[in-house]
Amino acid sequence: MHRRSCPHLAAGEFLTALTIVAVLSALLLPAFAYARAQARQAVCLGNIRSIAQALRMYLADSDGSLPPMERDPKVVAYFNARPGGGGTDQWNPATSPNCHLRATQSNPYLRWPVILDQYLLTREVWRCPDARLEGGASFINGAKDWLGHLHANEGEWGRFAPDHLCPRALSFPAGWGGEVSDTLTQGRLAVPRGERGRAASAGMFLQSVAANEMADDKPDYRMEDPAWFVVVADGGGSLGGFCGGTLAYPDLCHLECASAFPIDLAHWQADWQNCPWSRQCGAIAEMKLDVNMRRSYARHDGGVNIGFLDGHAMWLDSEEVLAQAPTFANPRRGKLRGIEPWGPTKDLPWDESIPPLY
Repeated sequence: MHRRSCPHLAAGEFLTALTIVAVLSALLLPAFAYARAQARQAVCLGNIRSIAQALRMYLADSDGSLPPMERDPKVVAYFNARPGGGGTDQWNPATSPNCHLRATQSNPYLRWPVILDQYLLTREVWRCPDARLEGGASFINGAKDWLGHLHANEGEWGRFAPDHLCPRALSFPAGWGGEVSDTLTQGRLAVPRGERGRAASAGMFLQSVAANEMADDKPDYRMEDPAWFVVVADGGGSLGGFCGGTLAYPDLCHLECASAFPIDLAHWQADWQNCPWSRQCGAIAEMKLDVNMRRSYARHDGGVNIGFLDGHAMWLDSEEVLAQAPTFANPRRGKLRGIEPWGPTKDLPWDESIPPLY
């Protein structure tokens, strides 16, 4: 006599197997996600190490001098004459404190990615897989005589920034903007990924790893401990230098500075899925003072990747970065050097004349 199989038993076995698979998946998926995050962090750390070592090669070729900022007196005098069009108060240091960078960072051929390009195998090292914010080569000066090009188009290039911001002179040369080969003749900026919900301009250089382009303005860097002098690190919107807070939390939209200084629309993109603010994506006082509020915004497992002047790179916990950063009250505090002080102070009052970014 043949025994009939029990369909209920078969179904029960299937459900048991399915339950086991579900339990194993629940146990393993977090491990897989963590492994993927660790792999992305390792890629970013390797990129930062490559840039730090490229800088070492540059130093060997330049008698130990860091990539320079603009020093030509003619250039400084030109920008100090308030050129470029835009608002009549646009160069006033009282209302636009970042405008002092206009002369020292205006030369597109003195940007660190451009200078170090010959020492690196690929420009992709300037990107981090886990970055929430990116910038890039937005203002493209398409002429070899970049200053003459600005002269010839004076009154035009200032219109690429609203009246309450400096005309951003942080430009890149032709070949870095992809389909945007000359901002002045094409009448457009290159657009980094995600800016204002628009797709990135095809082929443009995108950057989410920051270089300490302001380091040349610190003549004592030769006397500092090179193992703690920051030259490259995870970057968010700030790609040309570091405050203590932006170094620790690069994707927090400029932790201690955003509401105190204007933001350049061409180089900053608000990450509205991760930033809880409605104006300027600026940090509020509570975020500065409450570690639990800012902790989730660290880029890699609670920390960041940093490259140093001696060529090595390492991961540091974000709160350890703040603990090792100098402060306004004590500029020699901590081990980290080459960065602007960290200070968990109250935000300046909102300037109601500055409109929201979006």
